[in-house]
Amino acid sequence: MSDLLTVEEVAKRLRLHEITVRRHIKSGRLPATRVGRRVRVREEDVESFAFPPQSRKQLTPEQMRAKLLAPPSPEEIERRRRWMAEIPALQRPIDINTATLVRVGRRMNEVLYGEKTLEQLIDEES
Repeated sequence: MSDLLTVEEVAKRLRLHEITVRRHIKSGRLPATRVGRRVRVREEDVESFAFPPQSRKQLTPEQMRAKLLAPPSPEEIERRRRWMAEIPALQRPIDINTATLVRVGRRMNEVLYGEKTLEQLIDEES
């Protein structure tokens, strides 16, 4: 059975701050387990987190250069063309002064939770 490490022990091993380790755990990049009210990380998980199996260091400089400089596939080119075609539609002028924009930004939860639309908020704050 593997040893369970505390967040503090993991931080010392990885030479990171405890908050950074907790962020990795919260994001799911570092698997962890709750033991009572404490968080514990398996030693194997710390090792696989610190040294992932598919590391860039395994590629030679020539392989890395070839990978980065390879021409994009036809599918990738088409995806980029579609993306570039969408940009003008997203770039529309906004007739809002900065103060109104700040006030609307502070009330964005109302839009996120479906209580109001963005246009309603702008009308109220203008």
